[in-house]
Amino acid sequence: MFEESHPQPPLDYVVKMALCACVNSALLGYDTGVLSGALLYLRDYLDLSVTQIELLTSSMNFIAIPGCFLAGIIADAIGRTRTLFAASLTFLVGALLMAGANDYGTLFLGRSLIGVGVGSGLSIDPLYIAEIAPPEWRGKLTSYSETAINVGILSGYLSNVCFMWLPPSYSWRVMLAMGAIPPFIMMVLAVFVMPDTPRFYLSKGRVEEADAVLKKITRSENEAKQTKQDIKASIAQEKNTSSRQGWGRILCPDPILRRMLQVTLIISVLQQLCGVDVILYYAPIIMEAGGITSRLAQLGLTAVAGLAKVGVLFITMHYLDHKSAGRRPLMLLSYCLLAISTTIVAVGFGVDSVVASVLGIIFFCGAFSVGAGPICWLMNSEVLPLAVRARGMTLGCSLNRLASAVLQTVFLSMAEGITPAGAFMVLTAINLFGFIYLYIYMPETKNKTLEEMTNYFAKILGVKPPAGGIYGEDPIEMKGRDSKPDDPKEHRESELGGDSVVDAEERNDSVIGDGQIGELENGHGGLTEVNLDSDRHQRPSMEPEKNTSSA
Repeated sequence: MFEESHPQPPLDYVVKMALCACVNSALLGYDTGVLSGALLYLRDYLDLSVTQIELLTSSMNFIAIPGCFLAGIIADAIGRTRTLFAASLTFLVGALLMAGANDYGTLFLGRSLIGVGVGSGLSIDPLYIAEIAPPEWRGKLTSYSETAINVGILSGYLSNVCFMWLPPSYSWRVMLAMGAIPPFIMMVLAVFVMPDTPRFYLSKGRVEEADAVLKKITRSENEAKQTKQDIKASIAQEKNTSSRQGWGRILCPDPILRRMLQVTLIISVLQQLCGVDVILYYAPIIMEAGGITSRLAQLGLTAVAGLAKVGVLFITMHYLDHKSAGRRPLMLLSYCLLAISTTIVAVGFGVDSVVASVLGIIFFCGAFSVGAGPICWLMNSEVLPLAVRARGMTLGCSLNRLASAVLQTVFLSMAEGITPAGAFMVLTAINLFGFIYLYIYMPETKNKTLEEMTNYFAKILGVKPPAGGIYGEDPIEMKGRDSKPDDPKEHRESELGGDSVVDAEERNDSVIGDGQIGELENGHGGLTEVNLDSDRHQRPSMEPEKNTSSA
């Protein structure tokens, strides 16, 4: 019997910088929350049709798609913090344009600028966090971005309640103008508080600046030196492989990479097709259609739903890396609860029960935070191999935004055409499909290293991993960098005998079937998880091309 050792908590400086970066995600959250209430006033003030409301809401996501493709290139060229500054400046201008709009055209232009800012900055704060965080805490620290989005949404909802008491002719202007505060804060932080990452500095030959940051994010001089060596090796590796690791690898993948892409891209699309953005943006309108006529009740109950979303997320963060939970069980539970919640809303509309509809919406927001929200981008960062991760995550982000935009464009019209009950039953069918798909195809990726991930998916498929390395990486070199043979945490004794879990995995010739949680049979017939995540340089991170962390 052995005692499970716990990694040291991240340094305070790392946590502070991660929180600073998350202000960028709060921008998107606030915009989502505040627009849901402002739409009620905009609809009346500008006499907007359902189609105009749908286009205004979805335009941000359509325009954000090119930004998703350009984000990595921009961040490589000018740095992570400067990219955050530029994205926030664009967002700020868009928010002020919307607040001062007197016609639909100006309103749409401001919304489009916000889309440019969101698309350019959406993946940069997780990238920044991934490049400064220790691997054993990367999952939790990266989930801060999702938490910030939810805090922003709740802030937007509360802003609606606070300013609804103003005259209707300009209450919506104040709501939208408040959206200029978070990007201004982000701009100040990006210029005066946050350094860029060691990964960026070293890629530009700015060694002294990289050393200064490494001293702040590592616990010892030896750790700083090792991290620096790993980053340099990663940069050299990318230069050697970038010319042969283009989009062709994504578009014509081998069986192992195909399964990885199937899992990550479908998860990215399902996250939006479950209906989360239509709930968040249209909740007050949906409640109005359900029979709630009081503006205070519409906005207040929407704020309660946002509070449920944030509260459940804090609980989920604790279980993402917990030994008794993990990614797969939380995702399955989440989509099961999402299907139940949309069914409750549909039944509420069908039987004219306002209580059922409202409870269903609140239940939905909590269910989303159980897994569908925080795990989507974590899976993308963990599963995709380093050499193709940038393009794979770019594609996943773009498909995610596209799915959100399409559903926002058609949902209100669909509710008018087949009734709100019918529209929510469509969401139920999508969420049931999501549950079935994830049950069959999603493995447990908790505590899997980059090197192990490819071999793990090879075992799931019953095929051999690439002989020449992991899509451009030398497994021997990776193992030399990523593991420390003398570390006792990497060769823990099995609970049922004296064999290490590493040896147990190597002896296991069985194939892990689809739908299994992903445990490996040890040499004594029991099940044990492989946990090699023992030092700073193991777990894959969320990063665009040429934006690898020290992992």
